[in-house]
Amino acid sequence: MNEVYDALNTFLVDESVVGMGSGSTIEGYIPYMKEHVDRYSLDVAFIPTSKKTEDQLKRHGLAVVHHADRMPVTIDGADQFNETRMVIKGGGGSLLREKQVGYFSDQIVIIAHQDKKVEDFSGTAIPVEINTYLYEMTVGTIEENFGAETEMRTREDGLFITDNGNYIVDCHFSDPQDMDQIHNDLVAIPGVVETGIFNRKIRHIFSFDDQGAYQEYAKDR
Repeated sequence: MNEVYDALNTFLVDESVVGMGSGSTIEGYIPYMKEHVDRYSLDVAFIPTSKKTEDQLKRHGLAVVHHADRMPVTIDGADQFNETRMVIKGGGGSLLREKQVGYFSDQIVIIAHQDKKVEDFSGTAIPVEINTYLYEMTVGTIEENFGAETEMRTREDGLFITDNGNYIVDCHFSDPQDMDQIHNDLVAIPGVVETGIFNRKIRHIFSFDDQGAYQEYAKDR
């Protein structure tokens, strides 16, 4: 993994604020990143995409902030991606904050295992964060308007609650879809807060295998 982690470290710029994503791959990267920051005495602060990431950054003695005049990059993981750099995220439930941090970044850099790569997203669970008020009506509208099979995200004590106090409904579409259009139509429904369809600002995807070798999918310069 060191090779792909080293590739991510090239995006860390001294005296900058970096968005830091969520998920198991990012959890593995943060300790390695910490060593890089210390080795080169980088003055870098981080805007986390989840409370869990924030806690991990603080445990490693890394600076956490919640405001920046500019954020050159966000480094994040992915649940699925394709060669056109369309990404599905939200399996861990942090999609709203991930989308916010990515939006305010100049670019998003994704790291994901090669088995996350797909040709299309048919049959993929698309996480959709929804407001708790009238949520059953919101879910019913999604089912009726999109023909989607839906499942409310749960945890041991009931419905899953995001860091922002919302619910998540996982939506399955049987056929290949225009994901840009699906996103636009979903967020037009009052009660839908955000979707796990990430279709903007992703400039690089680093896809690694079990041996740590990686392939880069990058936006043409």
